[in-house]
Amino acid sequence: MYSILVVDDEEALRKQVASLLSSRGYEVDEASDGLEAAQKLAHTPFSLVLCDIRMPRMTGLELLKHIRDHEISTTVALLTAHANVKDAVEAMREGAFDYLEKPINEQTLIELVSKAKQAYDMIHKISLSAPMLTPGEGRECVGQSREMKRVFQVVEKLTRVNTSVLIRGENGTGKELVARAIHFNSPRKDGPFVAVNCAAIPETLIESELFGHEKGAFTGADQRHIGKFQFAAKGTLFLDEIGDTSPATQVKLLRVLQDHSFTPVGSSREIKSDVRIIAATNRDLEKMIQDGKFREDLYYRLNVMPIFLPPLRERRDDIIGLVNHFIEKFNVEHGERIQMIAPDALSALETFHWPGNIRELENAIEHGFVVESSSILTFASLPEYIKKAAKKQNAARKASLQNDNLDWEKGKETFEREFIVQALRKNSGRINLTAEIANIPKNTLLRKIKKYNINPREYGGWEGNLES
Repeated sequence: MYSILVVDDEEALRKQVASLLSSRGYEVDEASDGLEAAQKLAHTPFSLVLCDIRMPRMTGLELLKHIRDHEISTTVALLTAHANVKDAVEAMREGAFDYLEKPINEQTLIELVSKAKQAYDMIHKISLSAPMLTPGEGRECVGQSREMKRVFQVVEKLTRVNTSVLIRGENGTGKELVARAIHFNSPRKDGPFVAVNCAAIPETLIESELFGHEKGAFTGADQRHIGKFQFAAKGTLFLDEIGDTSPATQVKLLRVLQDHSFTPVGSSREIKSDVRIIAATNRDLEKMIQDGKFREDLYYRLNVMPIFLPPLRERRDDIIGLVNHFIEKFNVEHGERIQMIAPDALSALETFHWPGNIRELENAIEHGFVVESSSILTFASLPEYIKKAAKKQNAARKASLQNDNLDWEKGKETFEREFIVQALRKNSGRINLTAEIANIPKNTLLRKIKKYNINPREYGGWEGNLES
């Protein structure tokens, strides 16, 4: 459910807003100032924070900064008196979604919340799971790791501007779906989204494919052909595998990016280009530039706003969410019957190295659906190569325990460190809260953190008074 935290030190106004939103079906909570709101956000993942700007203890601007610093996946909108509109505008530059002047107009408030919900849903419907989608299709959000929250924040910003984008990542990480999310939530969403796999088009045809050609332009050109740049007019052109293009094609792409125009093959007429370019590659473009295989000037034209999609092995916290997502998906496609995944099967998936990334994980879950006959996705239903990898890893672990000299102190320290890391992760790195929940004296916790060289900020820790 879409949840809202209303933050205002003026109790009557706060309760009026909360009551109105509750009556519209939203799940609403209240906080009397920014500090109380920050403490609630440490425990509850609110979808929207609707807060006053001027408040005691922590202002709305300070709360916004706290949310951004901690990469909390929450949209922020501001309530402000007319005299403080300049502060609200400044807050929007810092990442606030919108602002509303007091006294509150109920209809304007409902419209703002509705728009904020649409923006929030967009970020949480980016799917980083291939295969490819046709334009306009959406998928549920899969990705709660810190790495993916950073990606979602960049994507949200890119929906508001018209700059070129370069998406980097290994095969199977979902580069085209991120491009689609940017397009279909941008002002160009009513225009076409045209995807081109540059690696799949022969060099002799790519110029014609991109820019079109006139009848008789070359042998076999028996009719006029409209290129992808024209098809994508007023929309977005997604150039996948841009690193596989030849130097000659790179020159022509650079000209379009510089001059916003192109000439079809065999034509003397120049056509204006109103197209947003989103490119993607799994190549090391920097090394290709050094080797003379990719133009540096084209690289800088494309790389206005880069997005790096991490491989699945670097975001293992997302695996359980992805697995549940694919179980729901294939229950629909294959008929509802799988209710959950067995612990040993999940463990095998969480420890696998996933060279094919999310696409490979999706295929593994679908394989399980085909093989499994019960209501639980079992270890036995996983692909054979994943089972072999898990068995090999378990055997190596057992052999290590048998061969090593068992040391009580060493084993105790290993457990202690892992316990503290897990407790910090669960409590977003907050020292006071971790000490309270895990029943560890704060001084002891701080001493152990120093002893084991643990950095609470890696888990969202706050340097200041908001640890608890």
